Amino acid sequence: MRKILLFVLSVLLMTSLSAQTKFLELAFTKALERAKGENKMVFVDCYTSWCGPCKMMSEKILPLKEVGDYMNEKFVSVKYDMEVGEGKDLAMKYHVTSYPTFLVLDGDGRLLHRVIGGTATGEEFIQKLKSGLDENSITNLEVHYRNGERGVEFMVKYVQALKSSGNLEQAKAMMFDLLTSVGDRERCSVECWPIYDDPELSPAGSGNMMYFLRFANLFRQKVGREMVDAKIASVFESQLEDILRGRNKNVTLTDVEGTVQMLKAYDLQGQDYLFDYVDLIKAMLTGNTELALPLCKKIFSSMSDEKLSFLYFQPILALQGKWNKQQKKELTVLTKELASKAKSEVLRSSLENFESSMIPKL
Repeated sequence: MRKILLFVLSVLLMTSLSAQTKFLELAFTKALERAKGENKMVFVDCYTSWCGPCKMMSEKILPLKEVGDYMNEKFVSVKYDMEVGEGKDLAMKYHVTSYPTFLVLDGDGRLLHRVIGGTATGEEFIQKLKSGLDENSITNLEVHYRNGERGVEFMVKYVQALKSSGNLEQAKAMMFDLLTSVGDRERCSVECWPIYDDPELSPAGSGNMMYFLRFANLFRQKVGREMVDAKIASVFESQLEDILRGRNKNVTLTDVEGTVQMLKAYDLQGQDYLFDYVDLIKAMLTGNTELALPLCKKIFSSMSDEKLSFLYFQPILALQGKWNKQQKKELTVLTKELASKAKSEVLRSSLENFESSMIPKL
């Protein structure tokens, strides 16, 4: 009976182990060779010794049967500490800066897909892998590109896939080829919109963004006013918030008036809060606390924790020495209200310290 029990346990153990993702102890070049020989892809678990989510994935997700069944059929799987040995070279080659990062490569070492961060379930992890290996994967898109496909919709899809896989520079080069090969009506189309709506492909101050602002009305016709106005607003919002938080110390009233005229010219719908930002900046530049106080109440009372954390304090501190006793009392009440509503403990603590330590010194 004991022998039978031991046999059953050994079978169960072997079955459990076979279901896990099989990681092989191979040098990177050997992993590529093996993948070629077995007609598989290479899966690389990029981890560090201090990364908690890396350990969680290694202990909880990758050993799951459903993950192992999927992985072992398609991949030669290896793992490398990105701070040790050839892991350092791989981190540099594939621009690995976050952990965990999981790379999917072909047998020649070309990056096909990357997954950054852990997942809560095995099903979620498999889905993230599959999403980069379907018909819109870089591998398939590259085949179509080599075969001469140059349609706008296809090219935009290719650019997005390249960017998602971490090949930002190649994505930008492909984007440039596309945008310089079509006319204004195609550039301002729904198909090209993802390029202009992506802050990495079209950052503030870039040629893409300047083009977008110049042809805003054509974008409105082709894409829709609501989305275009929201994008234009985000450009102004970023610039105005930089001023409010003290990042742009060289701004003048003339600059602000120029911004006002531009905002009026764009006639944005549903973006009146930008004019409140402008008025608060004017109050900061002129030392006008009577104008600043009601604006602080209006702007900050319904603002998210994230924005409050970097926007609330500087406008008030910029007017230090200008606030009177009554205004300080009202700022104290406002700050306490904001602290009571804050979901973030860090923000709540910052607001409480600001109320007790800084406002009395204003």
